[in-house]
Amino acid sequence: MEKNKSKMLKKLGRIIKKARDVKYKDLSLREFSKSIGMTHVAIKNIENGKVEAKKETLLKLAHKLGLEPDEILAKAAKLDDEIETMISERSDTVPQFLRTAKHLSDDQWKEITRQVIKMDRDNNLTKEKSIKIAKKLQENIGGDSTKEQKK
Repeated sequence: MEKNKSKMLKKLGRIIKKARDVKYKDLSLREFSKSIGMTHVAIKNIENGKVEAKKETLLKLAHKLGLEPDEILAKAAKLDDEIETMISERSDTVPQFLRTAKHLSDDQWKEITRQVIKMDRDNNLTKEKSIKIAKKLQENIGGDSTKEQKK
């Protein structure tokens, strides 16, 4: 295992172990592992950074431990299926955007995130408004034809 990957797995393992120790301090490793359908050896190896866990395993652990799934996947250099699809569908822009933005500070990333959330909210409001207008038009069109049929 290369050095950077080993460091990454150990850091991820520490996060998982700490969360387990806090949330399930009264459960032994064996009891915890049974509760999520894994062996205690598998969890111990993940916590010690000795193995690279599958995406599904990391998601299961994140949900059980109350950790943010996207953060856990990112720490393991993995992506959620939805994010993979978004990158694939926008393969001409997303990779370029990420490479361009790689030197931004945390504050700059937070600002971009705020702006994107606002843009998304505005788009959703516009979408909701369009749906309401379309429904009113349908009602009006449907209402007129109903009146004509009664004549």
